[in-house]
Amino acid sequence: MSSRFKTVDPLPTLPTTRKSLDDVQYWKGLQFPITIKEFGAVTDVAFQPAEPHYFAVTSSTRVELYDPNSNEVAKTFSRFHNVAYGASFRSDGKLLVAGNEDTQVRLFDVEGRVPLRIFKGHTRPVHVTKFCNDMKHIFSASDDKTVRVWDVATEQTLHQFEGHNDYIRSGCTSKTCENLIVTGSYDHTVKMFDTRSDECSLSVNHGCPVESVLMFPSGSVLLSAGGSSIKVWDVLSGGKLLATVSHHHKTVTCMTFNHDYTRLLSGGLDRHVKVYDVANYQVVHNIDYPGPILSVAISNEDKTLVVGMADKMLSIRHRKQACKTDDLLADENELSRKKRRQRSVFMQGQKFVPNPTDIVVMHKHKEQLEKYDHYFRKFEHSKALDAALVARVYSNTPEVTVAVMQELIRRDTIRAALAGRDEKKLLVLMKFLCRYITKISFAPILLDVAEMVIDIYSDTLDEATLVVQNMFQRLRDIIRREARLQRDMNKLMGCMETILTASNIANKSTVTPDPIVPKAANQINAFS
Repeated sequence: MSSRFKTVDPLPTLPTTRKSLDDVQYWKGLQFPITIKEFGAVTDVAFQPAEPHYFAVTSSTRVELYDPNSNEVAKTFSRFHNVAYGASFRSDGKLLVAGNEDTQVRLFDVEGRVPLRIFKGHTRPVHVTKFCNDMKHIFSASDDKTVRVWDVATEQTLHQFEGHNDYIRSGCTSKTCENLIVTGSYDHTVKMFDTRSDECSLSVNHGCPVESVLMFPSGSVLLSAGGSSIKVWDVLSGGKLLATVSHHHKTVTCMTFNHDYTRLLSGGLDRHVKVYDVANYQVVHNIDYPGPILSVAISNEDKTLVVGMADKMLSIRHRKQACKTDDLLADENELSRKKRRQRSVFMQGQKFVPNPTDIVVMHKHKEQLEKYDHYFRKFEHSKALDAALVARVYSNTPEVTVAVMQELIRRDTIRAALAGRDEKKLLVLMKFLCRYITKISFAPILLDVAEMVIDIYSDTLDEATLVVQNMFQRLRDIIRREARLQRDMNKLMGCMETILTASNIANKSTVTPDPIVPKAANQINAFS
């Protein structure tokens, strides 16, 4: 009687971090976007903190208030002589402030249309306008490299800060201290100004032109976005860098928090909005958009996500409603009853327990083999390797493909399985080697396979197509780069061992002698 066929077991791999399933489901709860064409690039989006929770869209020479329920314009502020920038609401939602290309700052009542105040003093376009936490003052930042704090009642400048050497394009205030103002500039710096001392109290260098700044409600942690990275700074430690997040491929242009400050959203010119967990700054979700993103905002309880793009498009996503009508509930109940009845039919006899006197005849289930195991059983080794190099197998479970190669090496048939391949099959094999040969758990096996492939096809490489030759050159470059990295790591380990050895000797030399063995202790000290 023949023994049972032993199938190929996948190689064990190192565990990888996975996105939280709850986060994926939560952010996928946003419906298909509603897209609206604006009059210009949507540079800023801001939600009204109070009812009716309109959101202000700054585009071209106007600021429009959208109703999130109807997705229509509820009011338009168009008393701008040039391009408007940086519209934002006061914390009670009754007033709105916006900058302008003509160097002025305008204050509006949400219920009216005519500006209540016009603040004059800047000499260049004003891109940043925010309300201070005391609700009586406004701060603005301009391309004239200055930051001004205005009194709403008198329209006068209370404080003027100078310190930046380039355009100021971002700013925010501290929620815990009404005297602190944070600004980000194209001179690569983020500065914190204190209105009590009229001077800069903190300055950090981001390393790239700063496009956006945020501060946690506690006021102890500051975030800056510029270039393709987001940096996290500890304010209480004097601007210590805590983390650098680089998940965007192009410039990060905007950031915002969700309603409970547990998630950070960032948008960039690479057309992605990325959602981070603020505990470890890992990406938990990614949302794609058709155009470069300039602004992002999210409503209270994360019900509406609004994104403004450089191609004049405004995207609005609403969360799916959890409530259901009585008809839908009745249909679901009827469907669940049908499923329970069907399940009860299929489960009949599953829990049956035979009596001790019954004769039980066991049903033999036919063993289902994978395709490569099926070919192994027939000793068709080349076809087994082809089955393991199918894109579905090697992309999702590369450890299975490597295990098949290991089995071929064990059977001493790997050379025969690799030989005689046409251009298409050879390219698939080379792509797999280039992709996974540097992975630690696969490297010992794949290096042997790569050596055999080079040995088999080196004589005919001159007659091969340019695509095949390029793949061999790519494999050569990858191996050279990995070998260089291994050499550098070995040098680093040698240096670390030297430092640790020296540290251990120094620690031993300072150990207090044991009174029980004074002679041995004295000898050790003398040797040191």
